[in-house]
Amino acid sequence: MKIRPLAVIAVTLVALTAAPLGPAAEAESARSSWAPTSTQPRSASDVTSDKRDGDTPKPRYTVAQGPTFTNPLDASSQRINKKIVRVINHTRRGAIIRMASWNFDSYRYVGALTAAHERGVSVRLIMARTLAAAQGPGGPYGTLKRNLAGSGNDQRPAPQRSWFRTCSHSCRGIGGAMHSKFYIFSRSGASDRIVMNTSANLTAAAARVQWNDLFTVVGRKITYDSYLNVFNQMTLDRKAKYAQFTDGSIVGWFYPRPGRSDLVTDMLDKVQCKGAKGAGINGFTAIRVGMDVFNNERGARIARQLKTLSNRGCNIRIVYSQAVGPSREIIKTMPNTHLVQDRDGDGSYDRYLHAKVMTISGFYDGVRNERILLNGSANWSGTAIQSDEQGMIINRDAAERAYTAWINDMFRTHLVSAPYNPELDPDLNQRGRVDPYANMEF
Repeated sequence: MKIRPLAVIAVTLVALTAAPLGPAAEAESARSSWAPTSTQPRSASDVTSDKRDGDTPKPRYTVAQGPTFTNPLDASSQRINKKIVRVINHTRRGAIIRMASWNFDSYRYVGALTAAHERGVSVRLIMARTLAAAQGPGGPYGTLKRNLAGSGNDQRPAPQRSWFRTCSHSCRGIGGAMHSKFYIFSRSGASDRIVMNTSANLTAAAARVQWNDLFTVVGRKITYDSYLNVFNQMTLDRKAKYAQFTDGSIVGWFYPRPGRSDLVTDMLDKVQCKGAKGAGINGFTAIRVGMDVFNNERGARIARQLKTLSNRGCNIRIVYSQAVGPSREIIKTMPNTHLVQDRDGDGSYDRYLHAKVMTISGFYDGVRNERILLNGSANWSGTAIQSDEQGMIINRDAAERAYTAWINDMFRTHLVSAPYNPELDPDLNQRGRVDPYANMEF
């Protein structure tokens, strides 16, 4: 099936060409023949990557494409972290790694990325400044930043140097947050132009306590160049235009997107509930939502639109973590699962859904057997519109089926929290109230 780009969007790859260091310069740097001149000692708190994640880089290794899902309740919890580390470990001298992660809090990644830098890979990361500062100088951010400055980094050609930077709010906007989660590699093993679009930050929590998804695209020039150009724009930490690209069955998008129509409501406007054939359920369009946050007026607006479609006969299931204001009462009128758990009774949820996904199967945009999905880093909140966010609208049968099956599995998961113990609740002790979302990443 061929995807139809969203009619309301006129922005194409032209909007991405403003970055000062584009794919051509990056590709040129990847062909450089320089070698590291020294290896600087690392701090005792640093760790090396686990050999089970992939040993010496091997050219015959290929990166698997498509979706990867995690479930903190079973052995799949480490799938995304293991996959990312394995791709890092198979990069070789002259390759580039570019990573944007709202939070970076894992010595596992410190070890893997330091090793990549020391063998001659250009490693660059961006994260949220407030989170970096909260770690202190000995945290993963400070440790990796020091490591990337070593091993002869200042002797490398400028395009091949490594670094770790932060943005105070959104890198490409005004206000909001640096909330993106994407990881790109020029080459790993025998695979070229790898893009990982995900809801998972580079943290231990992403595996231990969260449900997350990752979608990997390999060998697609338009997708790779688009992500690379947006990363380069983010390094400038100044306002840039909303960007979008179309690459076959994928439409990629990059917030901030203020003053424009809403991508989610645009998609839901194209749904017809009755008349599905070859997709949907018993002639009705099926919509599955796995959303971390419904917040403020935007969250309520999307919830109302889902309720309208439910009243028209669409088969809807919603899995969520946080719904603030009127959103929660609206969601309660539809089949839903509140996928959160307080395991220790301190009044704060410490296991929860972190993905931001939606699938549509059925009558969509005039096609009766359509299968399409939305994924990425953006919650359904007003803040997301102002923030650095990324995602994909994917028009592939197998991808929609896989995401729908995953959401259905979460929908059937009902967690039981430990009995509340006010003696363990720091919010109650310090502020006289209980905040169940205090320990959650968004």
